[in-house]
Amino acid sequence: MTIFNGYTSRAQVIRALRAKGFTFSTALGATESNPKLVKGEKLGVLSKPHNLAPGRESGKWNLCASASPGCLIACLNTAGNPVYLRAKLSARIQRTHAFMTMRKAYIALIAFELEALESKALKLGMVPAWRPNTTSDYPFQSVPLTVNGKPHNSLIHYFSGIEAYDYTKISKKALQWAKGLLPSNYHITFSKSEINDSCVDKVLAAGGNVAVVFEKVLPGYYKGVTVINGDESDVRFMDSKGVIVGLKAKGLGKVDSSGFVVRERAYKGSAARIVLEAVS
Repeated sequence: MTIFNGYTSRAQVIRALRAKGFTFSTALGATESNPKLVKGEKLGVLSKPHNLAPGRESGKWNLCASASPGCLIACLNTAGNPVYLRAKLSARIQRTHAFMTMRKAYIALIAFELEALESKALKLGMVPAWRPNTTSDYPFQSVPLTVNGKPHNSLIHYFSGIEAYDYTKISKKALQWAKGLLPSNYHITFSKSEINDSCVDKVLAAGGNVAVVFEKVLPGYYKGVTVINGDESDVRFMDSKGVIVGLKAKGLGKVDSSGFVVRERAYKGSAARIVLEAVS
């Protein structure tokens, strides 16, 4: 039996959360809840999303401290089937409150679910993976975990057999990954916004990866760097280093006017190519 943060079972954690009024039943989402995660299954990856309330959507805490105005508008928190959106947003807010006020219990809940994920993936012959920050940008690599009374740096460190991967707008974190200073099972992709272009250049220069949201068409190159199609799957840890991860605008990002989404402008020239530029 594994004891996480003093809790002997997932059921014990749920009882503790219920006693404080929390009604959600899982910390990690279902693979099938995210179409891109489902695509990853074809590549042999069984991945789970972890969704908290982004920015200040929780009403109290900011879990996306480096988010730009354009990022908050285009946030994937607004994407998906609107029929289920209200319930999803409510659950994310509850999870955020549990994480911030009952951290040991909440982290233990994630740990029990990651343990189950790893076991299931092993039986299926698949690679287990998760996104700590599917709709947030928090330093989970620094949130401690106790296992059978022994301290560990984080969930990511302890579950070294599970691939963790995130997008981030924290340039320091992206540079740490590019320089090999984060756990080897934690893959980071820096995200371009309308205000961090100089950081994009630094991350690319260090050999890191950068996600760029394009209006419609993904170019072959951006800033002289190869662009890969990030919408084909969500398994960023399989990407080569030093690439641009191209994503098409989704949700409210489709009507973005902040410059967060890179607009396309075709013009005729000797090369007859598409040039992309940010429009603020």
